[in-house]
Amino acid sequence: MHRLVIALTTLIVLAGGTFLAAYLLIFAGVSDRAAALAPADTIAYVNVYLQPSTSQQMKLGALLGRLPGFEDTSTLDEKIDEVTQNLLSTAGLDYRADIRPWLGNQASLALRPAAESGAEPVAVAFLAVTDEAAAQAALNRVAEDDGATVSETDHQGVAISTTDGMAWAFVDDLLVVSSLADGIESTIDARSGESLADTDSFKRAMAELPPDHLASLYIDLSRAAQLAGGEAELSGWSVAGAALVVEEEGLRLTGVAPFDEAAASASARAGVALATEPSSLVEWMPPDTQAEAVIFGLRQTIEDAEAAAPGTPEGQQLTDALTTLRTVLAFGLGLDLDADLLPLLDREAAVAISGISDGLPTGQVLLRPTDPDAAAAVLTRLVDGLRGLGASVETEAAGERAEIIVVEVPEFGEVAYTVVDGLVIIGFSADDVRAAITANETGDSLAATDAYTRTFELAGERAGNEIYVDLGAALEVTGAADGLPSDAQDILNELDTIGFTAPASEDRIEFRAVLTVE
Repeated sequence: MHRLVIALTTLIVLAGGTFLAAYLLIFAGVSDRAAALAPADTIAYVNVYLQPSTSQQMKLGALLGRLPGFEDTSTLDEKIDEVTQNLLSTAGLDYRADIRPWLGNQASLALRPAAESGAEPVAVAFLAVTDEAAAQAALNRVAEDDGATVSETDHQGVAISTTDGMAWAFVDDLLVVSSLADGIESTIDARSGESLADTDSFKRAMAELPPDHLASLYIDLSRAAQLAGGEAELSGWSVAGAALVVEEEGLRLTGVAPFDEAAASASARAGVALATEPSSLVEWMPPDTQAEAVIFGLRQTIEDAEAAAPGTPEGQQLTDALTTLRTVLAFGLGLDLDADLLPLLDREAAVAISGISDGLPTGQVLLRPTDPDAAAAVLTRLVDGLRGLGASVETEAAGERAEIIVVEVPEFGEVAYTVVDGLVIIGFSADDVRAAITANETGDSLAATDAYTRTFELAGERAGNEIYVDLGAALEVTGAADGLPSDAQDILNELDTIGFTAPASEDRIEFRAVLTVE
């Protein structure tokens, strides 16, 4: 029965990707009924409308029309049915026989705390049902195929079916599925008590989102932090909400997390202040950059994580790693991690990858510290320390603006860097550093490419931390699509880019993620 839980979760994720949603198109929207059954203490909740609004349906049809096999609208249902069948078959479930006959217009997933302290959170899935008898028959059939015995209990007049590793019940017109009977009972209790939909935090989060959306996400950040023992890291943050909206150019996820400046730590306030401006580092990235990530205030993030480490399960590993690094830097290179290297990360830090050559990535690490002169002095001391360990050092000209320091480290390889216009550029070769300087000098950078521009025009305001990925290049390099059904591979090959940005203001941070299609 574990495969059914996996399959239902896969189904919800698939619907969030819009393929199953397109299959169930009708010209009417629905309300979120599952939120009225999810317990009030839910940590995270995702909801997918399988019958979105007319506007979302039209945009979805236009978007899907760009994908191979979906151009002919008369065969749209058949094609999506085939893709869904193939994907769910990998989880051991027959979509046409076991789900399609009874699936309704909504799919949701809630994550709530376990009854026992310290135990893993419990997932509860909600699926709208059009034919309860057909759904019950399918569940019994899957259980029988697995050789499992189904038993039945009662909770507040609702019959709960259980097998080894799974429980389900029909509450109103929703099928509720969980790995534990406790997950089902908490849902039944929420119906007659306080549910997630009744909480002020959920209402406020949903009110911030675009009302016309395909799917939504809610996370109780403070509760999640308490369970993970990381309350200090999320001081100032309470909840976050996000909505998935279909556009003709792609999918856009828009989210909001309110920020309480008075309750936040000084480093959290500093981080939010930095996220009010867009990164300038992308203007130094070569136009052939395949993936990039920019982080503001990485130093503060590291320091906050170390401060909170004693209260988290993985904290000792982080503490040990930083202690080892401090020792190596101090005794091997005469540097202080906190006084010398972390200041390099106190403002903007970025990684840009252009490809892979001879097994090593090609690209740049770009840093814009608050004090570039101090950064240059630290790098000089670092090079001197490496030279003392046997490294060879050469200097190459980079036009009139800078010179490139090339360091050949035994058993490691080459690394090069320069400091120009207050920016530290580090590459695996002098060519990597030179490419960044050229991109900025000529204006022929990633920031000027059509793909990058289109991606962030769809995302909206660009500021704060950001991520950009050329999906075609990433799939080719990583082989992530290998092993998937051929029709799924064809669809993935038509996906264009991924973009993420997180602009902030005094009382909130917004996060916007987009997936564009060729």
